[in-house]
Amino acid sequence: MLHTLRFIIISTIMINLVSCGGESEDIESPIEPPIETPVETPSEPPTQDGNTPTQANILFIISDDQGLDASAQYDLSDDVPQTPTLNALAEQGIIFDNMWVTPACSTTRSTIITGKYGVNSGIESLPANLSTDHEILQSYLKRNPGSQAYQSAVFGKWHLGQNGDETHPNDVGVDYYAGNLANLSDYYNWSLTINGVTENSTEYHSTKITDLALSWVNEQTTPWFAWVAYSAPHSPFHLPPQSLHSRNLSGEDSDITNNKRDYYLAAIEAMDSEIGRLLTSLDEETRSNTLIIYLGDNGTPSNVIDVAAYDKKHGKGSLYQGGIATPFIVSGQGVTRQSQRESALVTATDLYATIAEVAGITDTKVHDSQSFKALFTDESANSKEYSYTAYKSAAVTGWATRSQDYKLIEFDDGSQELYLLSENLSADFSETDNLLPTNDAALLTQVTNLAAVAGVINGDESQNPIDITNAILARQSENCVDYIEQFTSTVNDINEGVVFQGDLVISTVGDKCIFNTNAIPNHDFNDGGSAFPNKVSAQNDQFEITTSPTKATQVTALSLQVDNAILLNGVKVDLLAAGCYGVGNGKIGCNDMAQPWRYDPMHSENGFAVDSHNAHAQPDGTYHYHGTPHALFDDSANQDSPVIGFAADGFPIFGSYFDDQGDIRSARSSYRLKSGPRPDGTGEPGGTYDGSFRDDYEYVEGLGDLDECNGMTVNGGYAYYITAAYPYVLSCFTGTPDSSFTK
Repeated sequence: MLHTLRFIIISTIMINLVSCGGESEDIESPIEPPIETPVETPSEPPTQDGNTPTQANILFIISDDQGLDASAQYDLSDDVPQTPTLNALAEQGIIFDNMWVTPACSTTRSTIITGKYGVNSGIESLPANLSTDHEILQSYLKRNPGSQAYQSAVFGKWHLGQNGDETHPNDVGVDYYAGNLANLSDYYNWSLTINGVTENSTEYHSTKITDLALSWVNEQTTPWFAWVAYSAPHSPFHLPPQSLHSRNLSGEDSDITNNKRDYYLAAIEAMDSEIGRLLTSLDEETRSNTLIIYLGDNGTPSNVIDVAAYDKKHGKGSLYQGGIATPFIVSGQGVTRQSQRESALVTATDLYATIAEVAGITDTKVHDSQSFKALFTDESANSKEYSYTAYKSAAVTGWATRSQDYKLIEFDDGSQELYLLSENLSADFSETDNLLPTNDAALLTQVTNLAAVAGVINGDESQNPIDITNAILARQSENCVDYIEQFTSTVNDINEGVVFQGDLVISTVGDKCIFNTNAIPNHDFNDGGSAFPNKVSAQNDQFEITTSPTKATQVTALSLQVDNAILLNGVKVDLLAAGCYGVGNGKIGCNDMAQPWRYDPMHSENGFAVDSHNAHAQPDGTYHYHGTPHALFDDSANQDSPVIGFAADGFPIFGSYFDDQGDIRSARSSYRLKSGPRPDGTGEPGGTYDGSFRDDYEYVEGLGDLDECNGMTVNGGYAYYITAAYPYVLSCFTGTPDSSFTK
């Protein structure tokens, strides 16, 4: 199912849809870029011309097998390494308290480099062999205009290919690779592979990897992205060079068999020293313009875990917190929050979109990855409501999901465990008190919601979808929950002669209905006199609808940045065109919503190549409605119309007809054409008001049945109604649009 490939944790998700745009045959144009408020940064970034800041360098550091109990930044253990470099980074940046990875190194690395959960990348267990079919993060940066200036390299542990496949990093898209393809057997004698050529290295691994990264960084003249993956503190446990750590491993303490944790922590200290050397070796200008991201790839191994913090069986390789909750710090350029802790739910999978956004790509959701870059500067930025991870091994196979308060684990035998993680509710971080089984209704609701998150990700929907090809909708329920089901359709692109399969799944999690859709309608399309300027293609889109919409204190205007509605056939409503009179040829886009004389796509003289359903395709292939979706309901009904979809604020959208005290009639808009001539000054179109522009219409309260947003309250429930004339579906939002509708 297409939707399962794109589902990311059910939350306030930003879906990045490309707005209609730019084609010479089409008045629509690219979306209006968001207005950004300048923020004060810890240090001014260097500039290339005195005015334009350069893009930040990105240093992404991965430690191997370091859990929260082995990190001085987290208060879980009294036996932690001395890490002055990481301490300083944390003091200058943000410590994330709720980062989730997977229970093993390769499965975590694959989620980061592909932006996909294991169920979608194929890397669910060990050993791993990442397919070249996936677009890795480095390739994604290279092909996007906003980030194509970046030079990328990977240093250190790879562990994503078959043994002996020396060119695997380069084959999947890494331009420059230098490191160890597999785990080490000796930190002082190991195989170093540089772009497919392998040699032997007898230099201490953490030191050599640092040297390689530093040498490459010093050669760069453009923004760079360096992925530095230390093998430390992964076994074999060993004694690092004495100058790199502070632990006294002599006398009785020198017995590595009985003091494994001491040697394990010494390796972390040595790594910290080398990270410090890497950072201090950068010149001042480079260092001030570098973002540092530090992550542990999975939890602490059971033979060195602090049993005062976690159960010995709850470490690496398990789905408990000791296996999947790891240290995560961001610091440096672009991070204005300093010496702060962040409780937002984030996952390693989200690093794909986050790093991409830092590099200049505007999409904040890619594959299963959701960017959390906004948290670098704004502690109130939207964050996810749920996290997810999964793993398959001989010892444990299953998945885990969590909300801010609760965590559910389900194993492959169907057994479940529920734990309380909220500090406000006496958190059980050691996970010793399984709350299941239970008869508590509130806890059972938590289980249902958390299981639904995993169910959508894993594709556990009905195998018998309802065929809605050419279906006329009939239900009048205003609650989106009543439409939960899987739907399909088989339809034709008339002008292109192509058959498409529609795919829509409506599910629920918590207080949200989730629409996962490929945006193919349930009716034939592209049947106009001329073909669409853009070819329709199947999408992987997700929209969220609140089950309890409420009116806001003031209405929200339509904009180019927010889609308007999702209909019950899986197609979105996007009413606005970006073209304005006097801006270029009127077809290149008017991105300022305050700009007057915006074209109305539904006026026949404006040249929108819409089909008989008042719809066409955006440049990215997304089919969408600009006006009345005739095929969904009976326009000549002698009974009140059904619900045909839901607006972004959660309120239902009915067809045209309603029961007016026994009189079944169509709802009347309260907009009308203005009278007289239009202004004809500079930048003004002149002529007569005829509906060519949205500004040709005016709202007159009480003129019709509907309010300024094209809605009204009937039988105690507020809803929008389809009207034959402007504004067709809605003209503003009475409630607050869900962030998942943001393009």
